[in-house]
Amino acid sequence: MDKRKRALVLAVLFATVFLVPVAARAEVSAKHPKNLKIGVVDLQKALNTSAKGKKAKEELKAEFKKKSKEIEAKKAKVEALRKELQKKASLMSPKAQKAKEEEYRSKLRELKHAIDDAKAELATKENELSSQILKELVKLVRAKGKKEGFSLILEANGGVIYSDPALDLTNSVIKEYDGSYGLRSSSKKRRAGKKK
Repeated sequence: MDKRKRALVLAVLFATVFLVPVAARAEVSAKHPKNLKIGVVDLQKALNTSAKGKKAKEELKAEFKKKSKEIEAKKAKVEALRKELQKKASLMSPKAQKAKEEEYRSKLRELKHAIDDAKAELATKENELSSQILKELVKLVRAKGKKEGFSLILEANGGVIYSDPALDLTNSVIKEYDGSYGLRSSSKKRRAGKKK
């Protein structure tokens, strides 16, 4: 987690603990008196050590080996062409030498493109596999949180995965915030307008 994200998480935690109105916290305490159940899950560890995660790693490793062999074969051709050009350049006509140099540059460009394409392809595949497993893990953790009565489950590296809806202070914060500026929420304004 970079410094900005860490600072944001700390700011949110600070605001939650110190700046949330006492009445709102008392409201939560009344709903959950002394029985808050909080858990932490390291999703990265779960991703890396789960059977499906290990299988995905093996799949990526096999794909990497395959791509590496293809690139090594192309590298060997480019290197052979370079050596041939070095050895025979003095024996070639200027026109033949120029053609061979152009062929070498072309093969070198192809090699660079092949390397870039392989890296991009492997990164895309890794992201697809990881994101699918992470989605499944998050879904499982949410279900576990609900089933086992957790109030809150945090990701070990930052972020909330599951929270009991009773812990949501948003509406009371909005109400108090609007009240501090002498404003009423739009639904109250509509009701007040209908009474007139």
